[in-house]
Amino acid sequence: MVSHHHLGTSFDAPASDWLNVITPAERRPGQYGAVLRVDQNHPFFFDHPLDHVPGMLLVTGLLDLLRDHAVLSRDHRVRLSLDFTKMCELGPEVGLFAGPDPSGERGVWTVLALQEDRPVCAGTVELTDTLTETPGADPAGEQDAAVSTAPIEAGLAHRADPRNVLIGEPVISREDAHASSQEEYEVPLVSPPTGHFLLRHGNEHYGLEEMIEAGRQLATAVSHLAHERPRDAVMLWLKLAADLPASPPRAE
Repeated sequence: MVSHHHLGTSFDAPASDWLNVITPAERRPGQYGAVLRVDQNHPFFFDHPLDHVPGMLLVTGLLDLLRDHAVLSRDHRVRLSLDFTKMCELGPEVGLFAGPDPSGERGVWTVLALQEDRPVCAGTVELTDTLTETPGADPAGEQDAAVSTAPIEAGLAHRADPRNVLIGEPVISREDAHASSQEEYEVPLVSPPTGHFLLRHGNEHYGLEEMIEAGRQLATAVSHLAHERPRDAVMLWLKLAADLPASPPRAE
């Protein structure tokens, strides 16, 4: 038996087996439509058994719907505001929809995921042009740092395969010396290995899904480290707010 047997589909499998998470579908008036592909053998979204469709897959599907219609590009800055209103079950089809926001505000899109005609995820995606570039860092230094950064224990991030862990060990600091002061957790990002799903848009840039997943992993790890929640606690998404460049260079 090969290692990482829990993955189901391997990262080395044909890309068509797991790179695309949506299938085109009939559109509603004024909206784009797609069907979410829920592959329970997917090496990233289902690296361990789940009894529901993960929030990260819903987010990726909605972003891919905007990408497929050339609404979202790597030159955008992206502001997400999403509510997860109901657990998305395995089995019933999930429809994805996106259309210009009824307010008419430029660059704002309303997005929706429906299952059995009930919303499971809904909100807005605001797209603005990136006006300025972040000053570049030393690429060689950044690559050396990435190589030397060990990922955090996979279980703390609710991952089974360490190749899906995107953060390193946290550095914990306090604002002052008092024991009651608030702790601050800072983690380095760990780049996925070659061929990973999160590198499907290229190796040179961070992807939106990668940055969002890293944030989820940090919040999950801190819930165990700071709040001592049990490792087997089930954590479901209720809300996501993010303000990110769509594709910042990995060397920065």
